[in-house]
Amino acid sequence: MNTIHVNINNIEIPTTADKTILDVCREHKIDIPTMCHLKGLSDVGACRLCIVEIEGMNKLQSACTTKVADHMIIQTNTDRIKKYRRITTELFFAERNHVCSVCVANGKCELQNLGYQVEMDHVRYPFLFPQCEVDTSHPWYVMDHNRCIMCTRCVRVCQEVEGAHNWDVMNRGHAVRIISDFNTPWGESTTCTSCGKCLHACPTGAIWPKAIVQGQLEKKPEIIEELIEKRKMHDGF
Repeated sequence: MNTIHVNINNIEIPTTADKTILDVCREHKIDIPTMCHLKGLSDVGACRLCIVEIEGMNKLQSACTTKVADHMIIQTNTDRIKKYRRITTELFFAERNHVCSVCVANGKCELQNLGYQVEMDHVRYPFLFPQCEVDTSHPWYVMDHNRCIMCTRCVRVCQEVEGAHNWDVMNRGHAVRIISDFNTPWGESTTCTSCGKCLHACPTGAIWPKAIVQGQLEKKPEIIEELIEKRKMHDGF
């Protein structure tokens, strides 16, 4: 594929047109925060944290779903972008019930790290305090909807990597929820293989094993990419 040139933060970068802005930024160590993106899974642009400014476009674009083009001029960290990333982060915390001090993912949570990254010292929006269920019906795992941020990484890894199609999305707005097998208890699922990929894909403490307590959650989201690469090698791609 022919080489094109893009300008990111006033730096000329050679690349190819099959890559997204996020791909190019990650390759060149340009930091862009993400939450719904997980390497190896399809991108949906749901969290809107990877927004960038592109010269000639009025609207901010998601870096994970926008392909680069020749002579594209991109800014990744302007005051406007930082403002909206801070707003988005605050809304994540206000929408559900994130109490870091009692969470199994405390100290190892991508959402918690994001709060530090955008320098969030308080939330300016009213907390919704929704009544969220905790599904403990699975023999090994727990789904805590209080911690879910609807990134859908669990849904995509279950469909695209495991091929089980256990997880899906129900409702819209503040009532949106991740569901198992057409909204049946996780432990009654006929499709779940108990592989644990959704646990490692989840960026927060929404999915966790029953054998741990506060602050002990260990996740390795990188194993998803490693598994996909090994399958490609095995299949000869």
